[in-house]
Amino acid sequence: MPLKGLTSEFVEAATRTIEKATTKRTHLGVARQLLTVQDGEPRISLNPMKRVDEGLTHAQRLRAYEQVYDTYLASIPAHLRRLVNRFTRVDSVRQIVGVGSVGMRVWLHLLEGDSGRQPVFFQVKQATTSVYEEFLQPRAFDNHGQRVVAGQRLMQSASDMFLGYVRVDGYDHYVRQFRDMKIIPSGEQISGYLAQFAAVCGRALAKSHARSGDPEAIAGYIGKGKAFRAGIVGFARAYAAQTGADHDDLRAAIGAGTVQAADRGW
Repeated sequence: MPLKGLTSEFVEAATRTIEKATTKRTHLGVARQLLTVQDGEPRISLNPMKRVDEGLTHAQRLRAYEQVYDTYLASIPAHLRRLVNRFTRVDSVRQIVGVGSVGMRVWLHLLEGDSGRQPVFFQVKQATTSVYEEFLQPRAFDNHGQRVVAGQRLMQSASDMFLGYVRVDGYDHYVRQFRDMKIIPSGEQISGYLAQFAAVCGRALAKSHARSGDPEAIAGYIGKGKAFRAGIVGFARAYAAQTGADHDDLRAAIGAGTVQAADRGW
């Protein structure tokens, strides 16, 4: 996160958050949260709201993962294949996706290094057709996962070194490490600095699009006037208003008994 130019209070709060989170959002942190022991072997704990095995036996899950593993190796450079080949596949479960991935297939895989049973977690996430393909030229890649990986590497200054892609049973996926010091701030953490946080995210997003697109074309489209800024602000406010209206409708439906809601998510 670029902290230059922000108020000292925000910088101090962000630094504390980053330092605290980076000690937890690691492979070892995930292991402490998700691993259990069955018959003397580590297993990913199941949770009906987050992780399921779809009725598969442990052996069946490992056989399914062999497809992912072998095709993934073909998508990464030779020096990484040598490194990943030192990992041993241990367990695999189906993940329940969040609201941004509804309808997608996502798996979490546990691997171990060849020194001291070091846990490593990989996430395999389905990639589908880009929403832009309807209006622009067809994709340049045969695999939607490859498209996502290429885009991430282009837009990010330092992307996950293990990014790769696979196709299993006709579905495209991309592969990445799971929670490898990736920090997601909560609303409570940024509520007092929302404007500054939004500005930081805006600059990072603008930089990534400048890396992946044509800077001159983007600058020409935006222009020097206020029309683009007004359009973005107007869209954001309309989106927020629609979200509020949708939530009000949901609450009304729950109150009328049309929609059933649990007291808590899990």
